[in-house]
Amino acid sequence: MPTPLHGPSTAPRGTPDGAFQDRKASGGHAPVRAPLDLAAGLLIAAFGIGALWLGRDWPTGTLASVQSGFFPRMIGMLMVLAGALVTGRALLTHGAAWPSWGWRPLIWVTAAVLAFAGTVETLGLVPAVLILVGLGNLAGQPLRPVPLLLLGGALAAGCVALFVWGLGLPLRVWP
Repeated sequence: MPTPLHGPSTAPRGTPDGAFQDRKASGGHAPVRAPLDLAAGLLIAAFGIGALWLGRDWPTGTLASVQSGFFPRMIGMLMVLAGALVTGRALLTHGAAWPSWGWRPLIWVTAAVLAFAGTVETLGLVPAVLILVGLGNLAGQPLRPVPLLLLGGALAAGCVALFVWGLGLPLRVWP
């Protein structure tokens, strides 16, 4: 039976012949069937390993007398286990392909956060939030000026209400 050059395999999945035809149809190199799930699993496991490493010196105590390192260690181990499960599933099942990389949002959101961090103490909270909103607006489909000003004003007012009035943080509001 001739094999199709493109398209899904007609062989049953899970058989050696079906796996070979799937690889051949996808260009000859598809060891990972769900790359997004694989990345998510590795990231979750990395966070778990990081939590275990950070809490390695904290005392865990016993179940009867839990100490400060018990919950970070348990959460870290659960995250490593969950990451291993998601990674294993990504290697065995088909999933979403890796999306194309969006440089524009990455650049503009990073610039907005850095600009906020660099201006919040020198210019004050309100101008820093307005700069953050203005630069963040360039990351996606830009808003028109009036909705952008309303969004910036609402976020600046909310930040002042929450951080200055509500939490009492010693932030300068205006330049």
